[in-house]
Amino acid sequence: MIPTRRILTAAWTTAGLATMTSAFAWTLAVPTIPASGAEPIAPAPAMLTIDGPRPGQATDDLRRHDPFRLDRTPTNARYNPYAPIAPPPAARPATVRPPLALAGIVGGPPWNALIEGIPGRENGVLLAVGDSTNGVRLVRITGDTATVAGFDTVWVLTPRQPWR
Repeated sequence: MIPTRRILTAAWTTAGLATMTSAFAWTLAVPTIPASGAEPIAPAPAMLTIDGPRPGQATDDLRRHDPFRLDRTPTNARYNPYAPIAPPPAARPATVRPPLALAGIVGGPPWNALIEGIPGRENGVLLAVGDSTNGVRLVRITGDTATVAGFDTVWVLTPRQPWR
């Protein structure tokens, strides 16, 4: 017989014996009901009582000091699922983010970046690190990338590649 087969057989045998033993033990664990003439079963121990406010008082305290509100007071608005739904507030128009492009990096240390697409500027703008124009600020020039911040956004621009 193969060793793996012996191990598998031993495992199944052990599982079967464990199942039969636990079933037998379970049948023995059922309490017997005493005959009417026998002494009664002792009553269960008394439940622990917690000193403190009664449930009604506790709910009133919770209602008065609402733990889920910052000001710890109940709300004035009542919940009414049948009330008409108020229209949502008008959405704020999204900030238009310009399509910025890095036309090139010029010079030697200190480097300058030629950036196109800045609002209010028809042509590209040459910026040094720290310079800003019309809400766009050049943060960093690294290798062939320029990092530009403005309009709640940070762009990492790379030079435009010619179509091949």
